[in-house]
Amino acid sequence: MPSPFAVRRVGGVVLTAVVTALVALVTGVVTTVLLPTTVSTDYYSAQVRLSPSWEQRSSISAETVVGSVSADFTGLAPGIEVEPQIREEVTDVVAGGRVSTTELVVGGAERARVIEEAAVGVGLRMAGGALLGAGAVLAVRSLWRRRRPAARAVVGTALVWGLTCAAVGIGAASTYREERFAALETTGLLRLAADNASLFTDVEERAGQAAPYLRNLLALSAALGSEYTPTEIATRPAVSVLLVSDIHASNQYALMRTIVQERDVDVVVDTGDLVNLGRVEELRLSRITRGIESLGVPYVFVRGNHDATSADDTALLDALSEVDNVVLPDPGDGSYALVDVGGVRIAGFGDPRYYGDADDGSTEPQEAARDRWVEALGDAEPPDLTLSHEAPALADAPGRLRVHGHGHVPDVDGNRVALGTFTGGGTLSHFRLDEADQELVGQPSSFDLLTIDEQCRGQTITRYLYRSVLEGRPSLDRVSVLNAARIMEPAAEGRTCGTGELSVRPLGD
Repeated sequence: MPSPFAVRRVGGVVLTAVVTALVALVTGVVTTVLLPTTVSTDYYSAQVRLSPSWEQRSSISAETVVGSVSADFTGLAPGIEVEPQIREEVTDVVAGGRVSTTELVVGGAERARVIEEAAVGVGLRMAGGALLGAGAVLAVRSLWRRRRPAARAVVGTALVWGLTCAAVGIGAASTYREERFAALETTGLLRLAADNASLFTDVEERAGQAAPYLRNLLALSAALGSEYTPTEIATRPAVSVLLVSDIHASNQYALMRTIVQERDVDVVVDTGDLVNLGRVEELRLSRITRGIESLGVPYVFVRGNHDATSADDTALLDALSEVDNVVLPDPGDGSYALVDVGGVRIAGFGDPRYYGDADDGSTEPQEAARDRWVEALGDAEPPDLTLSHEAPALADAPGRLRVHGHGHVPDVDGNRVALGTFTGGGTLSHFRLDEADQELVGQPSSFDLLTIDEQCRGQTITRYLYRSVLEGRPSLDRVSVLNAARIMEPAAEGRTCGTGELSVRPLGD
């Protein structure tokens, strides 16, 4: 019969081995999350990592702006997360004419190469992270005992590390096999888009068909507004501003034109994400520039994070600068402009982010962009409207009313106005799965109408929220009228709005 000392010693060895294995497993998985493996094909790239969630074990999941895929397998292995993106080169295929699904499908040899690269990359990162974790346990144990680790402890740690990595590798290799496939869930929207070459044109036609509905909605809301809005903010506006954002390559400018005409809009302000992949070809495919020209009023635009392919890419801005009624407060060349429409002064700056960048959640790039703009503003009077794409960029930025988009959710916080998405998120990312009844439904479309009186004071912000335009079933969610005088900072004494031609001059002049 073994002695109590021997039992305790064996128990201690087993406990140390279990702790070492668990720490090695956790640090290995975390390493793959912090340092994901990147693989690429002609039109796609992806970052691959292990999932730290127990709920996602034995599954491969991918989330994209155009849909999601989840494949479940029988067995026991860490879950695999894939973060795919469409590379900008895909627009070359789309721009060439009719899109064939076969052109977008990755071939067998290419798929095998990518899988091998992903497996090797994730495996090496897992092993390296596990080694650091196992070494850390050994180091802590040695510090606790205040002596260098014995040779058998080093060998034991190496053995546990090797067994842990082997267990993960064997589990993954035996689980992620064709015969162990259990279930697949996908929205398949990318394939849907590829099989419908007329998608962009159809959107434009649907928007035109929905224009009568929106015209009636505007007339009804205007009548109710004049009936129930307090007299002091219901007087005829000197300047009307249509605030929109996040078009995402969905040409619904027939609807926007209806708003401009029915509500006597003087200027349209767009806070970015005009396209999806940052490529100027999307403008031609969706005929957006033609839609902007049809509005017949100035179109003030600042860049969003989907409007470029790199930090210094100005191709989209350059193309927009050729459109007669487009005005760019930040043309992307390091200069800034102050736009004056009927005495209302508008300025702002574009998003420093771009499509495909590594979004680590840091607000430093936004703050740096704001600081450059503030330096250019100098001692000049703060604009009536300060524009950017993301909320962090406008923190502490001067301006009577600060306007941004990006979140697709309308909101008001002090004098900062967050705009919803005018098009319900755009053409490709328009739909989401309603878990309640498993239907594909569109997120709400939204826009704001800001009115300013002759003393340049804010009057009202009328906020419209509606849905299902593209599905052919337009319906109203909500119309709300906000007292803009309580949101927009007071105007300086003696100012006059409602007169004067459009002017654009360098900021600070």
